Amino acid sequence: MSTLTDQSENRKMPYWFNLLVAIDQLGNAIADGNPDNTISARVGYFASDDHKSKIKPYWKALERIIDFTFEPIQGPGHCHNAWLAEADETDTQGTYIARIILGIFVAAGCIIISLFIRLAVLISPQLHHQYGVLRYDSWRQSRQLSVRRRAAPTEQ
Repeated sequence: MSTLTDQSENRKMPYWFNLLVAIDQLGNAIADGNPDNTISARVGYFASDDHKSKIKPYWKALERIIDFTFEPIQGPGHCHNAWLAEADETDTQGTYIARIILGIFVAAGCIIISLFIRLAVLISPQLHHQYGVLRYDSWRQSRQLSVRRRAAPTEQ
């Protein structure tokens, strides 16, 4: 059973970060993915060597675009790390149309996000690789706590 002390032991994610993750999960759900996964985790899973796919080049291309976008603040391997943080979730490749929608989301979103991230790093160089592995560890801990809470029976 989780308690308030369990929550205080984990770093609380900032409100703006939670909003961005929620928007990301919505985009994944619209593109026929698991609504509890982010686009990056879905792409990381299907682009990984652990998954066999006839359209692996598609997933690898999306992975390169997303990883390039987040590299200035998180370092290399954004999609792979996102997949590891959400390894307890499953996802689907989706239909052909859903993959087109996903590709449009990634292309359009990453252009805008990349411009903002690179501008922020130019203005404030200390942001460079600031949100690396520690951010994923916090995210993984928050997800595990959430899963434990859902699995625990409610007290009457």
